[in-house]
Formats: sequence, structure tokens, C-alpha cells
Amino acid sequence: MPIRQTSVSGLPAIAFRAGELEAVVVPAVGMKLTNLRRLRGREWLWRNDQIPLALPRQGASFVETADSGGWDECFPTVGPSPIPGAPPGTPPLPDHGELWGARWASSVLEHAGGLTLTASAGGGLLPYEFHRDVTLETREPVMRLRYRVRNTGHSSFPWIWSAHPLFNVQPGTTLELPTVHQVRLDAVHGMPELSRNDIVGWPVAFGGESGRFTFPDHGAWAVKLFGDVGSSGRMLLTDPRRGERLEMVVRPEEVPQVGIWINCRGWAPPGVRPYSNLALEPAIGAPDRLDDAVLDWKAAETLGP
Repeated sequence: MPIRQTSVSGLPAIAFRAGELEAVVVPAVGMKLTNLRRLRGREWLWRNDQIPLALPRQGASFVETADSGGWDECFPTVGPSPIPGAPPGTPPLPDHGELWGARWASSVLEHAGGLTLTASAGGGLLPYEFHRDVTLETREPVMRLRYRVRNTGHSSFPWIWSAHPLFNVQPGTTLELPTVHQVRLDAVHGMPELSRNDIVGWPVAFGGESGRFTFPDHGAWAVKLFGDVGSSGRMLLTDPRRGERLEMVVRPEEVPQVGIWINCRGWAPPGVRPYSNLALEPAIGAPDRLDDAVLDWKAAETLGP
């Protein structure tokens, strides 16, 4: 069946399939995508084996209770941040934004081209409606995502957005960003020669060559980077052991930045064993914190009513 009800970690989930591609989403956990794979292929989305998937809790730390892996959406910030221009006493925006803890509504439509999961959620501290359509195509193993956001209030507000897929990587997995040539650092762990806000060459500053970064056998470092996605809008992740490749393509005139979180066993929440993963994050605005994007990097957007 192309659509079936299932469960992930005991929580209700929707599995949907078109052609060779299958995805699973958990509506009650921020409409998180937990699985993405070709039939009989590798699982691309990373799953944290130390932080189980759980219902979001008001005021809880994302990295300690909800950083369970998969694909989330971050809006109107990625990092925890005060709201620039908000009245005194306004609570700050939570880490990874509001959507992972929001209540979403969704429906699935089967059509000639495949399947589309349409979902939407409303803002908490800011007035907006956020919409995401996920379409799996029948003819080829392609997942297309379309986004819309609408200001439901009466005043403009600043925002940034990032898709937040965490990918499953092993030593030898390669990352290519064909039209990204330099990046700016937003966070650095275990690389004392680098500092936040440094602008460095990609991927040579991290041991890559010939335009390709290869995940090492050993490591104890992690970095969060931002770059202009460039004219191609392409990002390629390759697993040479399985002979599989995942390619992300964006329209650079609409999605101009890419955030890159490379974790080579260099960062983990308190009490959690180090691990490796990759977040490859098409983004509008940078860096992770909305206040930094507005005041420092000058790379936030404004949404009018």
C-alpha cells in the first residue's frame, strides 16, 4: 500500500511510498521525518540511539530531550534567540525554533504523479502559519519539498529558516558542494586553530580535497558552517560502500544559504556518548541565532503581514 499507518518508538506514524522511495513521518513530534530510503536501500536519516523519540515538552531542552535525529524544520530561528525588536519581557525563541514543539495538522493526497503529505503549524511567540508539502514521485526516486509561510499578525517580524535533516554517515562517506568555495564558521569544537566567524576555504580547511570532504575513520571535532549555496544549488552525499548517492537541489534565488553541521565525534549533549552525523541544511538566513542574523551577519529576512 502506498500509505499505511505505523509507529516509531511507540508513537503513531505515517509511512508513504511512491515508486522506489519510502518516507516515514511522525506528526506528533513536529512532523518529523524519521526515515528516508529507496526500497532495499540504505537509511539516509540518522537516528540517535541515546535520545529516544518522544513527545515534545514545553520548555524542555531540544538537545537534551528532542535531538533524536531525523528531519525537522527550524523557524523562525535555529539557535535559541531573543526576538530582535520585541518589547521588553518577551520570552526568547527556543533552540531549533518553534516548529519541533508545535501542533501540526496534516493530510495525504494520492495523485497521478505520486503522493503528497501536506502539513501546517502555527507560531507561538510570533504570529505565522508555516506550511510544508512533501511529495514522493512515482516515476523516479525523488522527494520534493515546497514551503510557504504567512504572517497572520499586523506587524512585520524578522526570521530565518533552515531545513534540519540529520544524515547517517560512516567513515568514507563523502560530501560535495559544487558551487560552495568558502564558508563562515558559526560554531567550532575540537579545532583550536579555528574560531567562530572565521571565513575559510571549503573543504580544504577541514581536510577535504578536490572539492570533496570525506568523513574520517577517527576524529574528535565538530563544526557548524554557513556558505552561499552558489549557482548550482546542489549538495551531494555519497556512500561508496553501498554505491548510493543522495542529492539535494535548491533554487539559489529562493534558498541562498546552506548550513553544514559536521560532527566527527566532537560534540554531544551532556551525558551522551560522542557520535558522528551530518546536518545538511538548506537555509534562508544565517547563522543559527536570529539575533546574530539580524544584528551581526545582516542575513535575516522580514515577513510582513
